[in-house]
Amino acid sequence: MIKNLLYIVLASFIFFMGYISEDFIALYETRPNQYPPYGKEVVDVNGTKFMRDIKDETNENEEKPSEDFIALEKKYPSGCDSTSSLSGEYSCSNLFDNLDTVWRSSSNICQDETITFTFKEPIFLEFMVFQNPESTTVFEESIIVATLGITSDNESKYFVSKELEHDNTSQWIDINSEILYDLTLKIVKNYPQNIDNQESRCAIQEVIFYGRDLNK
Repeated sequence: MIKNLLYIVLASFIFFMGYISEDFIALYETRPNQYPPYGKEVVDVNGTKFMRDIKDETNENEEKPSEDFIALEKKYPSGCDSTSSLSGEYSCSNLFDNLDTVWRSSSNICQDETITFTFKEPIFLEFMVFQNPESTTVFEESIIVATLGITSDNESKYFVSKELEHDNTSQWIDINSEILYDLTLKIVKNYPQNIDNQESRCAIQEVIFYGRDLNK
């Protein structure tokens, strides 16, 4: 009798611990302030780490890359234009100079600001990497982009709309589209300012493009 009772208690304990463990795991995976955030992953491209959404790999019919797949490479714009910039020191050319310089808007109203990048040759753009100011000081003093709309080749409709994280890490944005002439980023929404300062301006540090030439 006592032996059977012990078995029942032991089985109940194991079941209870398994149930609690699953709850603990779920709470751990969705905990706040984790890095990378829940649903995100950090990937390494040619030695540079970026953050992106975790892709759904459950589709077994998804086309696999062929053996002669052309490797992606950084694609540099031939020029750019923005609706505003604080000064020549903060122009949009800072966005593809591989430095910690930033583009700044001329006012503290970021919504509807646009930046257009032009390319000499048509490209297939696989993805781009968006970098807020890495410097904590600059990040906290700036107005940060919350939602980005992306158009290309004079089209008015967004073919990509991306909600961005409010942090100073690199963020991956899938594009998967042919770009014949230009690509335009539009600030649809910005985060509230960290500090009550009328001198704050919208700021972006870097936009990196990865793709391949269409004529290859």
